[in-house]
Amino acid sequence: MTAAQVAERDALAAYRGMWEDWVAIAATGDYQNPRLATHASGPALSLIYRGVYANWRDGLVARGEPVLSPKTSAATPPGNSDRITITDCVDSSNWLNYRTDGQLENDTPGGRRFIQALAVQTAGEWKVDQLVV
Repeated sequence: MTAAQVAERDALAAYRGMWEDWVAIAATGDYQNPRLATHASGPALSLIYRGVYANWRDGLVARGEPVLSPKTSAATPPGNSDRITITDCVDSSNWLNYRTDGQLENDTPGGRRFIQALAVQTAGEWKVDQLVV
């Protein structure tokens, strides 16, 4: 595997890990859980924590899981990248908000969301630092 392929693989692993952490934290509403910092940092981390906090404040939790289909779309510097852009069309149809009594928050279905993320390698560790939904 080339250095570029390893970087892409590791950046995508961080992206998928960020989503796994987000789903787990959103299911409990534990917006103070440090787990998310394993795969996210900076503005991406703040965005996710704010979303989970808003749900917690409103008495909501998320159930189910989104379906991911990420692809790398850019890498800098070429050949030995430490910044990789990832694009995705996340399907949130089966990842919905529920009230704590178990009822759906509303009758608005989830759907596809275009996502652009920037994964950054710092000290040998990949994390998603920027996230646009």
